[in-house]
Amino acid sequence: MTHPLIIRGVLVGIAGAVAGGVAGLAVAAGGLGWLVAAVALVAAAGFGAILMSGASASLRSVADAAASLRGTALSGRANIGSGPTATLVANFNAMADRAELAFSTMSAEHARVEAVLEAATDAMIAVTPTTEVRFLNAAALDVLGISRQAAIGRPFIESARDYELDALVKRANSTGNPETSVITYGPGRVPLRAVAVPIPGGGDWAILLVLNDLTEVQRTDHVRRDFLSNVSHELRTPLASIRALVETLEAGAVETAEEQGEFLSRIRQQTDRLTALVNELLDLSRIESGVIELKPELVDLADIVAEAATLLQTRAETEGVTIEGPGSGGAIVEADRASLLRIVSNLLDNAIKYSPSGGTIHVAATAGEQVATLDVADEGEGIPDQDISRVFERFYKGDASRATGGVGLGLAIVKHLVRAHGGTVEASSPPGKGATFTVSLPRRFVGTRR
Repeated sequence: MTHPLIIRGVLVGIAGAVAGGVAGLAVAAGGLGWLVAAVALVAAAGFGAILMSGASASLRSVADAAASLRGTALSGRANIGSGPTATLVANFNAMADRAELAFSTMSAEHARVEAVLEAATDAMIAVTPTTEVRFLNAAALDVLGISRQAAIGRPFIESARDYELDALVKRANSTGNPETSVITYGPGRVPLRAVAVPIPGGGDWAILLVLNDLTEVQRTDHVRRDFLSNVSHELRTPLASIRALVETLEAGAVETAEEQGEFLSRIRQQTDRLTALVNELLDLSRIESGVIELKPELVDLADIVAEAATLLQTRAETEGVTIEGPGSGGAIVEADRASLLRIVSNLLDNAIKYSPSGGTIHVAATAGEQVATLDVADEGEGIPDQDISRVFERFYKGDASRATGGVGLGLAIVKHLVRAHGGTVEASSPPGKGATFTVSLPRRFVGTRR
């Protein structure tokens, strides 16, 4: 609402100036002066009323527009008249335009920042100087196991339910320096790397807490340790055997030519084992690094299965295992033939290894419009649930009591060869029904041509 004293002061000054000028004219006019003075007073009063009416309306418009700016729309503007307040109103509207632009820019920036934080895979939580929660992204909700409504505006300790995390946030707030700690969180003892970072000038976002799940990092480290341990074992065993055989020969403990031939044959076997291990390691390294040479051509999966079964027939007969392949062709893919043969051979070799004597390996090949699928199923004991996600790791053999023969690289090679073709491989094992490995390949080659 327009302040009455401002309006009155402006208009009284204008009216007084007009009246003073008219009075001067009256003195100069002589006898008609009083009549002229009376007319002048009436005119001055009328002019003042007009001025008061126009200025009051303009100032009232400014006041109404200013009141609307207290909201969030910031769209209110005053009507610009033609009186003495026109410049004031125009300046006010220009100021409102700048305020609206600045607010829109800030809102857009805030929306972008929240979108980035919301999409982050790490948990992020913003708290006030008094550690009340102001923001949580989706990852934080998953880690804390809480809803957004239950967390916003509440003390952080109520959401985290962990005094070590709460103390970390409070230290960062009191020192003004980033604080870092590695903790195990929740009933599942999830390993987390927690970083509390102060935000100078951040308003009620005083501290940003970032939680990084280290589960995958620890699993990778565990795989690395297993790999080194398995490589050492696979190398040490044949080398120790070769050394013992050579020392026996050097000591002259072998007298007959027949015994010497047997010892040399065993040395050759262990040497071949080492050679196979080194070759598979080199092949796996080449496949993983993407330098393997792929020459795509049209290949029938049924023909590949038949060829691989022929190569493994002697071993399958020795183990008392039967291989039943696809009865007819039709599952044709564009792929590298040598790589497909190795994929199928490794899968069949793995199935023979874990099949019982008298068991049957069932192989099926089907073709969809875009993808062809190959299934290799055995009748063994199956794969424990805890091992399903690890069967494609290098040197991983699962139950050591059943892991006879091989170096544990076959399935790892399968995985990487399939990926090189743009496909996927999965393992499944219903309880008591053996294991099934499913390879899915795009029917049109999507890998890198050489």
